[in-house]
Amino acid sequence: MVGILNILNIFRRRPRVVPLTEPVGVRSSKELSRGSAYLIKEKKPELSFQIFSSLVRGPCASCEHPDAFNCESIGCEECTLSCPCKSCSQKRAQGLCFTTLPPEQIRSKYVLQTTPIFWISNRGESHVSINNLEIMADIVARFLDKSQNPVVLLDGLELLMVMNSFVHVMRFLRDIMEMIFISRGILIVPVSPSALSEREMALIERDMREIPTE
Repeated sequence: MVGILNILNIFRRRPRVVPLTEPVGVRSSKELSRGSAYLIKEKKPELSFQIFSSLVRGPCASCEHPDAFNCESIGCEECTLSCPCKSCSQKRAQGLCFTTLPPEQIRSKYVLQTTPIFWISNRGESHVSINNLEIMADIVARFLDKSQNPVVLLDGLELLMVMNSFVHVMRFLRDIMEMIFISRGILIVPVSPSALSEREMALIERDMREIPTE
C-alpha cells in the first residue's frame, strides 16, 4: 500500500509540459530525418544546442514560402499581418530540452523563449531529479503525445550514468528512442567520449546516427 501511495505522489508532483512554438528567427543549419535519434560527440554540448535552436526557431522543414519574413512575435494565430506561412500545411518544430545547465542561461544564449527546458538537478526551478529517470521519461512521453513535430535534446547523459547505473540509463535511452521513432520526432544526444568507456560508447552508438562536429 505504501508503495502505491509513493507512486501516486510522484505523478501528482510531475512537472507540467506544454509544447510551444518559438518565433521564427533563423534558418535551420541541419536537415534531420524525423523518427531518428542523433548522437553528437563533443566535450561541451555547443553544436547540439546550436542545431536544436536552429530547428525550433527555424521555419518548417519543407517550407513552401522561403521568402516569408522572420518574425519575433509569439502567437501567429492572432497576428493580422499578411504572412504566406499562415496558409502553410506544414507544422513547425516544437522543442523539449533537458540540460545540466541553468535554464535561464540556455534561454539567453540560444534565444529560446517558449521551449520547455528542464534542469537535471536536485534543486532549482523547473528541475527534474538526477535520480528520477521515470519522471524524465514521462515528461518526454507527454510532450511527444501533444506535439506534432517534436524535437528533444537530452544533455547530461554522462551525469545520469554517474548518478544511476549504466544499465538503467541505457534502458531509459532505449525507451526515449522508441517513443521518438513512433512519434516521428527527432532526438539529439550530446556525449563527451572521454567520459565513457569504449564499450559504453559503442552501445550508445549502435542505434543512433552520428552528426560530425567538423
